[in-house]
Amino acid sequence: MDDHKTLLTSNASENKRLLLESMQATDDLIMVHSSIDEGQSVTVCYLAGMTDTQRLDKLLMLYKQDKQLLPAFQLEANVYTVEDAADALASGMSVLLFDDAGSGLVIDTIDVQLRNVEEPASEAIVKGPRSGFTESLQNNLALVRYHFPSSRLKAEFCKVGHLTKTNVTVLSVGGLTNPEILREVHRRIEEIPAAAILESNYIEEWITDNRGTMFPLIESTERPDRVIGALLDGRIAILVQGTPFALILPFVFLQAFQVSEDYAWNYYIGSVMRLIRLLSGMIGMLLPAFYVATVTFHHELVPTTLLQSIASAKEPVPFPAVVESFMMMIAFEIMREAGIRMPKQVGQAVSIVGALILGQAAVEAGIVSPIMVIVAALTGICTFTLPPTAINYVIRILQFGMTLFASLLGYVGIMVGIIMLLTYLASLRSFGIPYLGPLAPFHLDELTDVIVRRSHPNNNLRPNLFRAIERRRFRSKS
Repeated sequence: MDDHKTLLTSNASENKRLLLESMQATDDLIMVHSSIDEGQSVTVCYLAGMTDTQRLDKLLMLYKQDKQLLPAFQLEANVYTVEDAADALASGMSVLLFDDAGSGLVIDTIDVQLRNVEEPASEAIVKGPRSGFTESLQNNLALVRYHFPSSRLKAEFCKVGHLTKTNVTVLSVGGLTNPEILREVHRRIEEIPAAAILESNYIEEWITDNRGTMFPLIESTERPDRVIGALLDGRIAILVQGTPFALILPFVFLQAFQVSEDYAWNYYIGSVMRLIRLLSGMIGMLLPAFYVATVTFHHELVPTTLLQSIASAKEPVPFPAVVESFMMMIAFEIMREAGIRMPKQVGQAVSIVGALILGQAAVEAGIVSPIMVIVAALTGICTFTLPPTAINYVIRILQFGMTLFASLLGYVGIMVGIIMLLTYLASLRSFGIPYLGPLAPFHLDELTDVIVRRSHPNNNLRPNLFRAIERRRFRSKS
């Protein structure tokens, strides 16, 4: 027992005073003295607005009738210190402080209004399960178990943040998840010194292998089916109280272009959709750079007719191609952000109308050329095809870097930028897993299920990349 904690006493008034002091004399702390029987009384403590008072009354009635029936509803058997009682109250529990006993009983009567299970707005799909996580950790864990009813699914609970004491659940599959990676995850979580954990990204930034990179080394999702697919590959999921976003690790770069819907369609359709996203990602990152490099340095590679058209369109524009490109990309990002932050009813209309009006006005004013408007629009559309993960933002940032390299050295600058990017990605690790795997180190058999999708009957082996203990997915016929 912690020496700094204060033990509950056998005096009811003293316990109330100590608990009120520990709770900063908050006005929403309710403490009611009640008698259980002729020889014993109890102080019922709870926070107004977080407690189902009707359930609490029923449990008290039940306890008065038979003290052996209440433990079925308990979260913890007993508390013996003021600090433990205060932590239970702050979590939404009710605490019964028994007079002349020096102990208390914590019971689960939490009643906080949360939103219902619905389809995640950020990961909408055409085909597949529609349920998404909510802000309730218990509901999220129940959703995972509902879709993955296996006795091998293991949930390990812990609390993070010495002020918020946020509940965190680590999910793995017994006999499948690599125990070394699982131990490393627990070690990093236990070493988090933060005072508060308000969102899963707080955990992500503390436990990631490289805190100085903008590339996501841990996956984030609102979809239970995506979490279950990761668990079946031998990976690990982390659920955090108060956020609908679950963390999945380890995570490699090429997985950023995959969505769970790929496995809901025929594998030919799923493979084509995945290839389109990969192609769109490359176009979104490199198209402005290629335009700037071609217009600035490599006129000989453009057909004469097209070159004359580009030259005539750029003649009234007073800015070089790189400045023109940066202006359009920045304007597009501003409109995209404005469309997201505005109310849904007007956000899309404002972003679309704003883009049309701004683009047309910029062309008529001679600020940008029509071809640059086309390049910026095509670049933006390509980024819209990518899953709404952190890699989407990364590619949009890389546009600027690649365009700058192209303005300095043309196609050579683009190649230098690509080589530098690949070298940097090859140096990253996600819990010891190479970030460019299975591309580097190269594994052809596993790469075929990353670039395209294998059919379910041909997907017997789990990726060796994640060091799963049990490689085979299917049982051998006996």
